[in-house]
Amino acid sequence: MDPDVMTVHVRYHNILRRRAGVDQETLVVPAGTTAHAVLAQLAGQHGPALHEMLLTPAGDVVSHLVVFRNRQLVGPGQHQLPLVDGDELLLFPAVSGG
Repeated sequence: MDPDVMTVHVRYHNILRRRAGVDQETLVVPAGTTAHAVLAQLAGQHGPALHEMLLTPAGDVVSHLVVFRNRQLVGPGQHQLPLVDGDELLLFPAVSGG
């Protein structure tokens, strides 16, 4: 593969799956792309219904989105860390209730 690009696998869960219209997808992105940049790309690709579940109007990751990178929780402030080729992002809406 071209060293200037990498693949990132994305899996959607719960309502995100319905909003995206797919269970999963693989993106080819520039090497070193961040999780935040992948979320922004997905928001743009899938339209407003998914966008509001991923990003705030200011473009920040929404607080009710839970992201795992290779099954490790991506904590606050870690969305700007670069991904590597073959990384998998699991996207979940936060669960609330009582």
